[in-house]
Amino acid sequence: MVTQVKKLGFRQTVLAVGIVCGLMSAGVMAADMGTVNSAAAPSAAQPAMPTLSPEQMKLMTDFKQTREAMDALEQQLQGIEAKAYDKNPKLAKDRDSLRDAIKVAMSDKTFDAQAKYDELKALVTKIQAMPDSDPQKAKDIQLFRAGQQEFEQRQEKAFQDPKIQQKSEKLRTDVRADMIKVDPKSKQLFVDLDAKEKHMHDLQQQAMQMHGVEQPMSPTK
Repeated sequence: MVTQVKKLGFRQTVLAVGIVCGLMSAGVMAADMGTVNSAAAPSAAQPAMPTLSPEQMKLMTDFKQTREAMDALEQQLQGIEAKAYDKNPKLAKDRDSLRDAIKVAMSDKTFDAQAKYDELKALVTKIQAMPDSDPQKAKDIQLFRAGQQEFEQRQEKAFQDPKIQQKSEKLRTDVRADMIKVDPKSKQLFVDLDAKEKHMHDLQQQAMQMHGVEQPMSPTK
């Protein structure tokens, strides 16, 4: 689907640019996933999950392995990226300028991007400290997910601004070039990440087809 392809490209861009770390950190999203999984664990009173077919089990395993491989690649690239920014202060200045532009584009009279980020981060800290038995935990998780969804929607909309797109692409290109100078293996790591992201997209398509979701027909000429 076109939307998913765009998200993959956006995700790859923010990895190289380092924007997500400045607004919605991976740690915040990871904490959300951990608490949601914990809260969503079935209790003895809940019905058992339906048995998965061998094809579904294989797909889930592939998802997990691909996600883990992508995480490992991103971790390596983020370390090299940090070194690139340290060695080139101008890149760091350009990154901060882009972050500020994104926050301005996300914000309006009813929404402050930085304030919302701080609020979500504090909420995650609160959730992590709460025992699973606390009934408020599930409510706070839902509150976080709603806030996170709005944050991400505004962030994605901000990237539709041509000026932000131009600044982002330039910084992405500059950062990649400097990362390869800092550590030549970055070039292959980017190739590997591109391949894993494409495979993840293919898995998403397979999952939708497996669940009977029809894919839009490509226009013929």
